[in-house]
Amino acid sequence: MDNHQYPAKLVNFRPSDFQKGRVPGQFPGVAKWEYDHKKEVVQHITKLREQLESIYKSYIPSVREKLKHRDSCYPMVIYMKKLAKSHRPDAILKFLGSEVIAVHSLGKLVVGITEESVLTFIQLINDLLQDIPNTREAWITQKMDKSGIWRDAIVPGREREFEWIHELTSMDYVVEYSPSEVLEAMSNHDIQDCKTDGEFKIRFFHFDNDTDHIVWTEFNHIFNLNERDIRPLSYSSGFSSYVVPFVNEETIHQMAAFPGVESITSFTRFRVTSSAVAESATFLDVIQPEQGKTYPKVAIVDSGIGQHNNHISPWVEERDIYVPFNRQDNYHGEFVGGMLLYAHSANPTLKNIVDTGVNILDVVVLPAESQESIREDELIDALDAALEKYAEKYRVWNLSLGSSRLCSGVISDFTASIDKLQDTYNVNFVIAAGNFIELRQTGPVTFEDERDRICLPADSIRAVTVGSIALDHDESNLVKQGETAPYSRRGPGIGLTIKPDVVHYSGNPRNFPIQSINSNGAIVEDYGTSFSAPLVSAIMAEYYEQYPGELSKTMAKALLIHGSKHPLTNKCIELASDHYFYGFGLPSRIHDVLYGNEHEITLVFEGNLNARQNRNWVQISDFPFPESLKVDENRIRGEMLVTLVYEPHLNARLGSEYCRGNVDIRLRTLMEDGKYETISKGSSAGEINQGERWEKNQMTKELKWSPAKQLSFISPRGKRGSTDLRLDLFPTWRDITDKQPIPFAIVVTIRDPRKSATVYTDVSRSLLKAFQANDLNLRYTPTRITNKSR
Repeated sequence: MDNHQYPAKLVNFRPSDFQKGRVPGQFPGVAKWEYDHKKEVVQHITKLREQLESIYKSYIPSVREKLKHRDSCYPMVIYMKKLAKSHRPDAILKFLGSEVIAVHSLGKLVVGITEESVLTFIQLINDLLQDIPNTREAWITQKMDKSGIWRDAIVPGREREFEWIHELTSMDYVVEYSPSEVLEAMSNHDIQDCKTDGEFKIRFFHFDNDTDHIVWTEFNHIFNLNERDIRPLSYSSGFSSYVVPFVNEETIHQMAAFPGVESITSFTRFRVTSSAVAESATFLDVIQPEQGKTYPKVAIVDSGIGQHNNHISPWVEERDIYVPFNRQDNYHGEFVGGMLLYAHSANPTLKNIVDTGVNILDVVVLPAESQESIREDELIDALDAALEKYAEKYRVWNLSLGSSRLCSGVISDFTASIDKLQDTYNVNFVIAAGNFIELRQTGPVTFEDERDRICLPADSIRAVTVGSIALDHDESNLVKQGETAPYSRRGPGIGLTIKPDVVHYSGNPRNFPIQSINSNGAIVEDYGTSFSAPLVSAIMAEYYEQYPGELSKTMAKALLIHGSKHPLTNKCIELASDHYFYGFGLPSRIHDVLYGNEHEITLVFEGNLNARQNRNWVQISDFPFPESLKVDENRIRGEMLVTLVYEPHLNARLGSEYCRGNVDIRLRTLMEDGKYETISKGSSAGEINQGERWEKNQMTKELKWSPAKQLSFISPRGKRGSTDLRLDLFPTWRDITDKQPIPFAIVVTIRDPRKSATVYTDVSRSLLKAFQANDLNLRYTPTRITNKSR
């Protein structure tokens, strides 16, 4: 694929491609009830009433004793049967004067209730029980819409009750928010960390100004705290999070029982973790950068590179040190740095890596393992300071660090801050997925055990999270070459998003570690996701270095994902079970992504969905599809791969609904009947049958709410369709308040697997007729750096 005579094309959007009107969608129809018959409906909502009565009799009096205000809000949990927004109890909550104040795991809504609203809720159910129809159909009639089509409609006068029954039957059960949920992330080890630190973090729900003031005042009064004792968490992004002094474990449990407290956690710690398998007697010669030559740039946020390391130091352009020299152990940082520069020499079979040199910013934040660890607040402060100085020069920041805190349905203060830093400084963080210390002992791996889920900050939405695959194997290994390493943590990420994003090679624990160099230039062996992450960082840094013109972080991530393939099949990954181990696959270098041949072409688009500018959605009509892939008037063949990456608005308070916008992408073709039909397969609308279109299926099969997705058209012999193609982008939002601009990037590759059609020439001609496009010629041809072993 590497042929500079056939560069990719950067295609500019035309004004007509952005559509002003309402985003197209299916007619919503009349909401379904979970139960159609009166007996089932009555049984279900009677149980809900009983649960509410229990809350009123037991929970409300106990929390009123602490807040002492009858009109105060308290947290209550509604567990939903279905995840779609259309099933949310919005109408009931509006009637009660309540709202969702947090979302934790999928379908777990935390709402703010008052004593009065609970009574109103109970009365609402009592009133409904007197008037439930024998069947749902009894309240359904027919009504002609504006197009003259007869559709189902609710019987006039029954709209409100119909919607309430729909929402009630969509609920599973209701329960008070318990102290165990407040302490869900607190293990015995975390309690010890709190004791060691002498403080911990506490997060409050946000109800309304009056209730928040009451909660704050009463909490401080009961626990005898003043402004010197409790201080706001400086890097908290959108949370009401505070630092509180540790007294004893009993006090933590008492605070967890206080109404209005959402969570209590220790400060997450980050340590140097490595196996240090062995040191070889083989040494590598020093490779020096060429004077006057430019190289890709990576900021390594790690344990540091020794100033006397003659092999790596020549490549270190700048240093930013936050750990005193007497507290440093540079082994881990030098192993990571060695992977950027010497991986190809130390591991001759290693593929898909940058072997042409990388300049380094050495950000030293991790102390020696014997010196314990760095706390999350210290790490955020160091990152913020380093980014402020170096973000414009270094766009890729490698974070080969992890924690023991698993990804859950709640977004941590730390992860939210990591995402905010990337937006503020316009950089890409490349983060190791983390190591499952216990190692998987059997295969295939099931999803029932959550202990091997990714750890924060690998759950960062904006970051590129990297998992590990085995570089080699023999009969003693659990996994073979190219399979997920037995220590590599898996997804999904928050809200079933794809994590890791990509994978790269690292060691196999038994007999086949990966190799780098130490401070003396000796080959050392180790394994871990820490050492696959820098290989991806180098690839992404090369994108920035080689891409002509300004490369956005959205486009950088889109190109990385577009060039990724399953390491075993070399095909695109479509199954969720594979996505959660491999992400989108093993990435490629930029020339393999952007250079094609006569039988293949790549097109790149970048834009911004913005309702305020009447850019509500996108439809690229007369999409440039090659005539040479036309079989006859009603059939086309070939392959198309489309990758979409976008940056939705984020709201960390809403946990599993962290991503507030979704962009769906469709590839449609004109059929012989004059209608356009979806022809794409993969994470696109149209894959799921209408009977399966529940929210969770859409999230796993169509990657709904995931900020990266792919779709493909594959037909070597031909499928129904024509060369009249359309590419559509349809955004949706969780709430009207989330309707904010969404930057996006699209990468499309069209190819002929038979290598006979003149794809590049045909598409180039079509672009000249209807589009403005520029060749993406890379800045220069990189040269492999070499050395000799001794």
